[in-house]
Amino acid sequence: MDDRMEELLEGMEPGSDELDVNPWRRPVRLIVWGILLTTVTLNFLNLDIILPGLGMILLTLGLRALRRENRGFFTAWVLSLARLVMMAARTALLATPFAGAAPDLIYAIPGAALQLWQLFALRAGLAGVFDRAGAERRLGAMNWLIVMMALVTALSLLNVGSMGIAGVALLVLYVGIVAALFRLPRELGDTGYALRNAPVRLGDLPAAALWAAALTALTAAAYFLGIFLYIPEAEPFEMLRTELSERIPEEAAELLTPSEAALFSDAVDIQYKYREPETLRDGTVMEFCTAVAELSEKRLLILHYFEYQEGGPEYGDGVECWQSSKLSRVVRPDTGSDQPTGALVFELDGQTCRAPLRDLGGGYTVTKGVLWDDYGDRIFGNIYAPRGAGRVRGYVLYMVRSQSEGFLFYNCCVGLLHTRVFDTFRRGTPRDMLLGGDFDSFFRPIHLTAFGSFGPDPAEYMDTEEYGFTVVKPDI
Repeated sequence: MDDRMEELLEGMEPGSDELDVNPWRRPVRLIVWGILLTTVTLNFLNLDIILPGLGMILLTLGLRALRRENRGFFTAWVLSLARLVMMAARTALLATPFAGAAPDLIYAIPGAALQLWQLFALRAGLAGVFDRAGAERRLGAMNWLIVMMALVTALSLLNVGSMGIAGVALLVLYVGIVAALFRLPRELGDTGYALRNAPVRLGDLPAAALWAAALTALTAAAYFLGIFLYIPEAEPFEMLRTELSERIPEEAAELLTPSEAALFSDAVDIQYKYREPETLRDGTVMEFCTAVAELSEKRLLILHYFEYQEGGPEYGDGVECWQSSKLSRVVRPDTGSDQPTGALVFELDGQTCRAPLRDLGGGYTVTKGVLWDDYGDRIFGNIYAPRGAGRVRGYVLYMVRSQSEGFLFYNCCVGLLHTRVFDTFRRGTPRDMLLGGDFDSFFRPIHLTAFGSFGPDPAEYMDTEEYGFTVVKPDI
């Protein structure tokens, strides 16, 4: 039997899988992959959230197997759990409409501090293994990784942008560090130090699947719960027919309160224009109407009406209004403040209900564009309706003043951003998406109308410019 064993051993190559049984390989490779995925991000398709989440799970699994080895590994494992919890809380908050940029700012410094602390603890754990085995410390890759991560953290906190050649050099350095880290299992195995047993109830794959499912469920729950909490409280509403119904479309007039309808009583002229219903890709059908009342002292009372003929704002929609630069700053018609008024009306459980438009406000804003930013006075708001709401419609009402002494030719515009499931993930509210220029144009119907006020027009009518969306032109 001894002779037979010698023959078998002689037939094996020194580096073959049969002899290369290295207990450090699996946990250390999990750790290295975790470091890689949590330090390099891809900023598209939410991969900068998904990949670091996966990396955090791999890092936790790798350190779990080493947690009984020494204090350094145990500390690194505890810190991985803390980072996992912090990342889950941040991702859940980013899924809600309350998010904005706050979660990233709150997470940045504590997250960077925990990451560097964990790298130091991991280095201490590796050093402990080499020392107990009486072998030379091979920690060059870890030392360089800590230096690089400290530098990258400092640059990110200082908001340093493109670094040119220096950035390319850092990337090359990082590739070399990662390649060296992947050699750690063999270097640890060469020490001959045996890995201490750290029993667990769940294997790596079931544990990873369970954590991934928990993170996904938490994010989805935060998203839908956030929308539910963001829906304004509605009250029963009785629609009354007034004399205004004879001057503007009844479906728009009946939404106004008596005090709002009374603002039109002194109008010299009232004009209104419809937009043909538009069907969006998900089957939602929208209709728009803009009415303008010419008042004394060169004032214009502008009413934007919108209705969901089919579908509704299931996950929250955004609305924005603006007008020609020939008109002055937006004001609220009943108080004179710089805030507009508006509401949402819908049918729910056999009753007509009225709710405010969420975050409705006006003023000077900057909206992000592809080639340039757009500056000016605008009105932005969010449209949230409860589940089961039918015949959802609403309006925005505001007043402007003419900057021209004679005849005025101007345009008014109302746009609506219709969101689908998870469109607002990490983007705040639809209003935030509109301000940030982050939306899918196929779900953004725009109703642009042209009007003439304050006397007859001495000039011939000229077509308004097309911008890639339907323009409803006046009849002259």
